[in-house]
Amino acid sequence: KSEDFINVTCPKCGGAAHRDADTLDTFVCSSFYYLRYADNKNSEKAFDSETINKMLPVDKYVGGPEHACMHLLYARFITKALRDMGLLNFDEPFLSLTHQGLILGPDGQKMSKSKGNTISPDDYIKEYGADVFRMYLMFGFGYIDGGAWSDDGIKSIGKFVDRIERTLDTAIAEVNCKKAAKDTIDAAEKELNYWRHFAIRGVSEDAEKLQFNTAIARLMELTNALNKYINEDIKNTSFLKEVLVDYIKLLAPFAPHFSEEQWEDLGMSYSVFNDKWPEFNPAALVKDEVEIAIQINGKIKAKINVATSSSEDEIKEAALNDETIKVNLEGKTVRKVIIIKGRLVNIVAN
Repeated sequence: KSEDFINVTCPKCGGAAHRDADTLDTFVCSSFYYLRYADNKNSEKAFDSETINKMLPVDKYVGGPEHACMHLLYARFITKALRDMGLLNFDEPFLSLTHQGLILGPDGQKMSKSKGNTISPDDYIKEYGADVFRMYLMFGFGYIDGGAWSDDGIKSIGKFVDRIERTLDTAIAEVNCKKAAKDTIDAAEKELNYWRHFAIRGVSEDAEKLQFNTAIARLMELTNALNKYINEDIKNTSFLKEVLVDYIKLLAPFAPHFSEEQWEDLGMSYSVFNDKWPEFNPAALVKDEVEIAIQINGKIKAKINVATSSSEDEIKEAALNDETIKVNLEGKTVRKVIIIKGRLVNIVAN
C-alpha cells in the first residue's frame, strides 16, 4: 500500500485522516487471482510478468453459467487492462470455458432441504468408499449434463470396482509368482494389446474432452479383455505386467486410492501419480485378422476370420468354403457375391 495515499490530512478539519482503499466491487478483487496462483510465493509484487507469460493463459476454466456475466466479465477486463499496460502478453485469461452439470435429487428435482431430497456424500462414501462415489459421479452423468441421483447407479459402479479388484488381484498374483510360462507374443497377447492401446487412446482423448463417462467405458472394455487373458492356460507374465502398469495408470485419475493400493501390490515403490501417462501405439490397433460376417440373401449365417491383407478373391473363396455356408447353399445357385472388405460378405443365391 502507498502510505502517502492512505494517510492524508482531512480537508475539513485539518486533522489526520485515513483513506478507505477498499472501494471496488468484490468481483474486481477476485478477477486476477489466477495470476497469483502461478506466482504465489512472490513477496515483492503481485506477480512476475516473465513467469506468468510462460505459464498462462489458463487452458480450461470450469464454472457455473452465473460466472459468465459476473466474475468472467471482470477477469477479462482486468486481463486486457494489464495487457495494455505491458504486463501480460496474452489477450484472454481463459482459453476454454465449460459449465458443469448439476446433480439433482433422486426425484429429478434440484436438491433442497425443504424438499427432503438431498444426498449426503459422507453416507455413500462410508458405505462404498470415496473411489466408488467418485467414479459414479463421473460415469453416471455427462459432465456438462448432470442428472438425477440413483442408488442403483452407484451400486452398479460398486460392483464394477469389485470386479476390477478381483481381476487385478488375480493378474498381479500371476505376475508376482514369477513363473513366465512363455516369452512370445502370440494371438492372445496381440488381442489384449489391442484393447490396451484402444483404452489408452480412448481414455486420453475422452479425458481431454471431459467425457469421463465414456473414458470409464473404455476401462470396462479393457477389464473384459484382461479377464479373458488371465483365463488363458499359458501366459506371458512379463507382457501381462506391462499391461497392468498401463491399466492402473489409466484407472488412477478415476479411482486414485484404489489404484495406489494396486500399484503398490504390483511392486512399485513410488506413487502411480509420479509416473508418466501411458503412450498410445497406433500399430497395436492394426489386427492381423478381422472377423467378417457372411450373409446369404441379407441374413447372417456365419462368421469367419480372415487376414487383413486378404484380397477380395481370397475372402470370397474363404466364405464359400465355410462349412455352414456350404450347407445353407445346398440346392441353390450363387448369383452374386458382394464383399465389403473388413466387414461382411453377402451371397445372393436362389
